[in-house]
Amino acid sequence: MFILFITHFFPPKYNAGTENYTFGLARALQARGHKIQVICAENWDNGNHYCNEITEDNYEGLAVQRIHLNWTRAADPNRVLYDSPKVERYLDDYIKRNNPDIVHVTSTYSLGIGVIRSATRLNIPLVLTLMDFWFICPRTILEKSNGQLCDGLTTSWECQQCLLFYSGVYKLLHHLLSPKIEEKLWKHISQKPRISRLRSARGMALNMIERKADMEEILNCPDVIISHSQFVRDIFFMTGIVNKIVYLPNGHKLDWLTEYQGKTYSPNIRFGFIGQISEHKGVHVLINAYKNANLYDKSELIIWGDLSRDPSYINQLSDDIDDCNQIILRGPFSRDQLPEVFSDIDVLVVPSLWYENAPLVIQEAFATETPVLTTNLGGMAEAVKHDVNGLLFERGNIDDLANQLQRITDEPGLIERLREGVPPVKRIEEEVTELELIYQQLVK
Repeated sequence: MFILFITHFFPPKYNAGTENYTFGLARALQARGHKIQVICAENWDNGNHYCNEITEDNYEGLAVQRIHLNWTRAADPNRVLYDSPKVERYLDDYIKRNNPDIVHVTSTYSLGIGVIRSATRLNIPLVLTLMDFWFICPRTILEKSNGQLCDGLTTSWECQQCLLFYSGVYKLLHHLLSPKIEEKLWKHISQKPRISRLRSARGMALNMIERKADMEEILNCPDVIISHSQFVRDIFFMTGIVNKIVYLPNGHKLDWLTEYQGKTYSPNIRFGFIGQISEHKGVHVLINAYKNANLYDKSELIIWGDLSRDPSYINQLSDDIDDCNQIILRGPFSRDQLPEVFSDIDVLVVPSLWYENAPLVIQEAFATETPVLTTNLGGMAEAVKHDVNGLLFERGNIDDLANQLQRITDEPGLIERLREGVPPVKRIEEEVTELELIYQQLVK
């Protein structure tokens, strides 16, 4: 079977959850004898033109076509953030020339919804996996710019205001105009690319009326929509824009586990964070909770992640850490290093401030029998059961997290008891078998 995967980005340059999941799934399917092609965006904000070049390479045995895009150079930058006619035409041409049996989309964040429209129009069976809330929320995380959570049941203007939160021009006009005139003005600006492409509106003044209508239409196109968590499925049901979603827990690429030799010895308890260093991941909450708990003589906090992606946030974290030698910033890591990373972590902490879907890192921790402390929210609370395989704490609550950290250090045998409650982890091979059945039914 010839399976075409379409996703936003792909390794080696990009290594977040969706990228790693798509890579692991594509590799596992290819190992079963299927022909695989991956199409993704590359760079996305570099180059002199919107579409600069298309390159082909072979990444660890997988054929990858990378469309080098600079969305800021598009004639209508805000439109191509969710719908790119140029990418859609390229997909039309690719599908006509190569005739894949299945198109499986794991993200349209960078290439736009035209890739879904193209597969549907050309009558290719189409599977869509919901990796986040991008089809509902242009910020993808259902967290408002002011830090409050969002349920997705928003008007176009509410979404527009959320996106414009960081615009200096919006803030200025907000104090000068009445609410009705303000809404009317920005609605007009969002429909005029010559204005909305200016720096004060680019990436913020999206035409949300059009975007919401397009998303409702496009989510009726896939033959099968998959969600890895019941929470994400329920959120999409609640919005009413889609009513056919299959709940299919994702499998995990655990080939690295053969190199894992168990925990190294340490006289102290080692709390760990692994992942993207950004505000919505709540790293600042963890650092401040750890310092408030005052566990310096019993533990240490090890933070793994790229320290170069958000310099201003890293500076904030450095100020929070101050002179605390027990908080260690280890920097970025490769998947080959996961055995080493988990060997030095006794308890993983996932303090995300957004709902999350089905965080890969939680299941990776469980694969090494590592208990997890995490936010009592979304897909995180779906995976971690309080006092069974980990501990839950209230979103963003530094005191609550500090109390849970204190429990770990002070309750004799708690880590061992939580370790015993860690469930077996579903492997990628199991999910491949389930997906093959779905693919076969669609091809028939």
